Amino acid sequence: MKQLKFFLIGLVIIGAGGYAGYVMYQNAPEPETQEVTVAIPQVPFQEVKIATQSIPIFSRGRVSASRVHKIASQVSGLVTNIAPELKKGEIVGAGQQLVQIDEQPLILDIAQKKAQVTQTRLRLEETEANARVARRQVGRNASEYARFVPQLAYANSQVKAAEAALEYAYDQLENTKISSPIEGKVVDVYINEGDLVQTGSPIAVLYGMDQAEVRLPLNDAEVAIIGVEENANNTDGPSFMPKVMLRDYESGDEWQGYIVRTDGERSANQLLYIVAQINGEEMYSNTGRYLVPGSFLEAEVRGQEIESLRILPREVILSGDAIWMINADNTIQRQLVNIRYRGKDYAYIDTALPPGTRVVAGNFNRLVEGMTVEPIRQ
Repeated sequence: MKQLKFFLIGLVIIGAGGYAGYVMYQNAPEPETQEVTVAIPQVPFQEVKIATQSIPIFSRGRVSASRVHKIASQVSGLVTNIAPELKKGEIVGAGQQLVQIDEQPLILDIAQKKAQVTQTRLRLEETEANARVARRQVGRNASEYARFVPQLAYANSQVKAAEAALEYAYDQLENTKISSPIEGKVVDVYINEGDLVQTGSPIAVLYGMDQAEVRLPLNDAEVAIIGVEENANNTDGPSFMPKVMLRDYESGDEWQGYIVRTDGERSANQLLYIVAQINGEEMYSNTGRYLVPGSFLEAEVRGQEIESLRILPREVILSGDAIWMINADNTIQRQLVNIRYRGKDYAYIDTALPPGTRVVAGNFNRLVEGMTVEPIRQ
């Protein structure tokens, strides 16, 4: 009887709990729902530019004069006079006399050479007279010596040697006047008035002011882009001379020149040097500044034109030579590209990307293949 009572009490408790749960379920508040918005990232883009143009190649080099003349004395003697313009930094004209060496020893030498010429001519006349007498006295079968044949040859050679020595003495006298071979600037002077110079003694160094050169180091790929190797000179001169724009770092002055040749050998780091030449009025910059040898300049070389180049800012190129392309449905795709040359600001691509291809501009670390983006023109 007691167990039945406990069983009934349990059923009542279970029923009351079930009813309470049902009431709470029926009266429970409705759950609040909130829409989750997925943000589509905005990415700037640039369109691929297709052009036929030359690729600018950048290098650096030091300016040197094309013509440097080292003047030396051709005679020995005392320096009696030096032109006032023969000083470092001064400009001298072509043919201008710079140095005078004492003439007196050579004037004396000329007088002695003249006497020697007269003496040898007198001996020649005596020998000719003796030869005429000998021909009348000896027979036809007489030796050449009896007919004075070798004596005449020797006398003639003596006259010619004496005349040549006299002509050389006159040349030496003329060489006492040392003149400038070109119009140029004096770089160094090695003598003073009153110095005793010997034959071959250095006098001065001049460089021409109408032409300069800059040697520019390039690698093989850059040389091929410019097209210098295809530029062999012929009898009419070079068929194509790549243009060079030279710029000064500090002042911004610009000079224009042309590539005229390459060095005959590679440098220690296996680079090939091309030589840019600046001529005539181009020695003066766009602001009128003269191009001084020794200046260190940046060079922009433009060679042969290349068709259908794809041009993009260098910043859009990813590691591994790839780009993020934006498809027509605004999804992105990683595309490998073949880069012909990386310039200072732009990359020049051979891969045939269609015109108008949109490329993500800038560096984004969280982009993945197939992601939908909102393109914004940069």
